[in-house]
Amino acid sequence: MARSTFLLALLVVVVAVQASAQAPPQVTISYVNYAGSGCNYQNTNYVLSNDFKTVTFMFGGMVATTDGSLADKRKHCQMSFNLVYPDGWSFSIGQATGRGFADIAKHSEGIYETHYYFSGQTGTAMVERKIKGPKVGSFEFTDDFLMAVWSECNNAPNLNIKTVVRVEGKKAVMALDSHDTKFQLIFNIQWRQCPQN
Repeated sequence: MARSTFLLALLVVVVAVQASAQAPPQVTISYVNYAGSGCNYQNTNYVLSNDFKTVTFMFGGMVATTDGSLADKRKHCQMSFNLVYPDGWSFSIGQATGRGFADIAKHSEGIYETHYYFSGQTGTAMVERKIKGPKVGSFEFTDDFLMAVWSECNNAPNLNIKTVVRVEGKKAVMALDSHDTKFQLIFNIQWRQCPQN
């Protein structure tokens, strides 16, 4: 059953440029900001790959549980970062793959969801998964975003991703825990060339 030993979990988020001939010749990430009940500046780190096309986020505290206060039932982390790339391109996120751990009793459930949007633009894309109890063990989901939201052409707005883990019912724990389950949340970025003027 759910235990209070899940006090600290690590969330690893990998944002990768899709391997394709249709991609800019150079992409970098200039800065990253994050905030939320499932992450903070003391327990959150990120690492950029040598080619600057992948960033790995590690967050502490992304564990939702019914074994605490009302606030413990929902954890979230908001990530905002800036991709720098040449003019003539636009990008979108096409797919998200997530792995984690769930300990959910009968008549309870855990919910994992992620949203993304671009600063200064309208439109938010989302994927959601629900795990109904009884369930004890690791989970893995791969989902396509049903709606594609594209960045404006010749612009590099901040990409904002919000991840939420929450539980409902009498007894449940849902964790994005890289220590025990090697959790990764992988976003595949799709690129397209802008029309020539």
